[in-house]
Amino acid sequence: MQPVRHVYVHVPFCPRICPYCAFSVLPADRRQMSPLVDAILREKKTVSKLCVPLPETLYLGGGTPSALPTRELERLLIGLLPVSTGAELTLEMNPTTVSREKAALLHSMGVNRISLGAQSLDAETLSFLGRQHTPELIRRSVKILRDAGFCNINLDLIFGSPTESLEKWMRTLEQAVGMSPEHISAYQLTVEEGTPFAQKLSAGAWVQNEDEDAKKFLETGKFLESAGYGQYEVSNYAKLGFESRHNQAYWRGEDYLGLGPGAVSTVGSVRWTNPTDLLHYGGSVTPEAHGKSGQEILTPEMRQKEKLMLGLRTAGGVVIESGWETALADLLEAGYATENQGCWKLTREGLLRADSIAQLFF
Repeated sequence: MQPVRHVYVHVPFCPRICPYCAFSVLPADRRQMSPLVDAILREKKTVSKLCVPLPETLYLGGGTPSALPTRELERLLIGLLPVSTGAELTLEMNPTTVSREKAALLHSMGVNRISLGAQSLDAETLSFLGRQHTPELIRRSVKILRDAGFCNINLDLIFGSPTESLEKWMRTLEQAVGMSPEHISAYQLTVEEGTPFAQKLSAGAWVQNEDEDAKKFLETGKFLESAGYGQYEVSNYAKLGFESRHNQAYWRGEDYLGLGPGAVSTVGSVRWTNPTDLLHYGGSVTPEAHGKSGQEILTPEMRQKEKLMLGLRTAGGVVIESGWETALADLLEAGYATENQGCWKLTREGLLRADSIAQLFF
């Protein structure tokens, strides 16, 4: 088993929990933030034997890591560093938590990639999504980050809101490109069980328009590629050389460590999920208890199927060996995939159906 080279850190606190969110998140509570940082740093020591001394990618997500007070954010980063020379160090931010002080701190400590949760540049859509920020605050946040020296910024966007026409969505993309981020993630709004959106959808408060969402997906790819952003995964577009190295590690099926409440780790044939409850999480980061929660044993066949599923979602495609001839021939005939010397790639029409196509391998 090779030492792990990729680390994810989950900070669950959010200024406000969005009605579509099904992640392991909690309302921001300053009383819980220092104990959480303590627990994450204890967990880092516990798993140090599984990880290379200097990780190649470090990703702080959530939640909203930048919701931490500056002092706690600094303490967390000091405890997580160092990383390897040339490592990709990403931190997610919400526009409401971007300040000149935090931007300067992050840049000075080696954070070199920011993922900004913009979601939309249309005020009505932001309101529907339950976001607290405005389009103007997004633009201001990008300027603050640029002024601090950041030259690798991702804008997270969401399409598929019932308040959002195709024209509105295309205006959001145009405005996003106008800010010249190096990377754009464009996710389709998905309604997860147990969320307020799921309750509204089942009550008939609004409906999802699958045909309209399909148009948005296809037009997104065409527009962003014409603007210089290559689609290297179903929902991810980047200028050349700015693809997310951390996420690419996931899609290649590489091992990774997840620190923090609710974080998932996959190392060799073992996958485990940390407790989401902060108290239980804090008690699980001892050498005796760590990795016992939500543990799953992965067979080589399971890992291979995951690699196929994830690899098909990427522009590079995946080499598929024998055993799937019939299913792949059907994809080829339908125009959903191409094949060249054993490497299979989904077409844009295929990427639109990537989740359904993945089920062919399970």
